Amino acid sequence: MDFHLVLADKDIFKNPEYPIPSSYEKRKTVKAVVMHHEEKFGFVTSPIHGFILLSGGGAETEDLEAEIIRECAEELLVEVSIIGKIGTATEYRNRDAKEYETVCFATRVEKELTGDRRTEEEKKKGLRPVWQSEDHALRIFSEQREKVERGEVGFYNTAFNIIRDERFFLEYLKRRSL
Repeated sequence: MDFHLVLADKDIFKNPEYPIPSSYEKRKTVKAVVMHHEEKFGFVTSPIHGFILLSGGGAETEDLEAEIIRECAEELLVEVSIIGKIGTATEYRNRDAKEYETVCFATRVEKELTGDRRTEEEKKKGLRPVWQSEDHALRIFSEQREKVERGEVGFYNTAFNIIRDERFFLEYLKRRSL
């Protein structure tokens, strides 16, 4: 059975401030749980928000597996192989009238890469990779979710990303232990 998550403003914010739009523009995105052979997981962070999130981003083509491989090379500086699909998330983000359809993959690091492969936008935002143990990542995600629940995350899209990415990570861990 495929894991499918549906999120809307009411699931993220106690008092959603943006009305439901009459229609949503669709956007395909990809995310990855990236496991390193040393039992560490790869995430991205930025000094702008200070949270950890799964690697990934907007899909530029319909080949979603190639897209997540590209994103991991850009953001984490690693070449990955795809283990399988974790699931999907559909997010209805009222502020920008966007419907995000995100596919999340389980991946494994095959090789570390050299050079800076980030996009200019990622460089501008100071996006950088961080590697965490499973226990530490779980603790961080829990703290981040609690901040979202208390209304302490000042970035609209980041609040969605925190909730979605934690659920994907938890689903990965659950399936791995089956």
